[in-house]
Amino acid sequence: MEPNKGFPPGARYIPAPSLLFSSLLEEIGSLDELKCVLRVIGLVHQHKGQRLWLSGEELVADPVLLNGLAGEEGGPKVAILRGLNQAQERGVLLQAQSATGETLYFLNDSPGRKAHASAKLTGLAVATETASAPDGEASQPRPNIFTLYEENIGLLTPILAQELEEAERTYPPAWIAQAFREAAADYRRNWRYIQRILEGWASQGRGRERSEGTDYGEPWRHPEETDRKEYLRKYEHLAPWADKPGPRS
Repeated sequence: MEPNKGFPPGARYIPAPSLLFSSLLEEIGSLDELKCVLRVIGLVHQHKGQRLWLSGEELVADPVLLNGLAGEEGGPKVAILRGLNQAQERGVLLQAQSATGETLYFLNDSPGRKAHASAKLTGLAVATETASAPDGEASQPRPNIFTLYEENIGLLTPILAQELEEAERTYPPAWIAQAFREAAADYRRNWRYIQRILEGWASQGRGRERSEGTDYGEPWRHPEETDRKEYLRKYEHLAPWADKPGPRS
């Protein structure tokens, strides 16, 4: 077998709970369970907060798990179900039934617990979906907020990752991408500045399109705000507060 070529430049990273690389890594003794847990984390992240669960049916049909567990006892489908059950018994995954009787799996973190509680209370109507395609650059997904941060600002910290997750649940993806572009154009590559842009768009509105409640494209900006930005670009090097984030008196 040829050695793996490693991670190419610009490879995307997926945030994962730190316990997975310490105490849980010590406890998990089954390859089935470890691969299922890693794949669930990856797929939940791939959905970018749009849904926090995975059905047993789609996991059993997932090509990455099928290929990764092909040589396990009982075959890959049995190994996937075995790994999911082990992860649920350990408490890493949570399980619920959909309104149509399908088994759903949630990651046992804060967002996953909230979604799990809601599913148990109200049930979920699960739409029929095709199995997830293998991850790859050919799919060209929209960059998520973690990718945008690392590409435009730098390394993430755990505390900041929580703030980014909250922002990703609060604002449309197009707003987030545009806010990062605006911060880069203003030479203000820091999260606090981007956060203020998003908060401003949310509180000030985006013009007629936003009032209709159907548009999530380019955020609206008042012409006077653009003029102010042009002024700052030209003269901020003369101001003593130019490189300090936060409100100015």
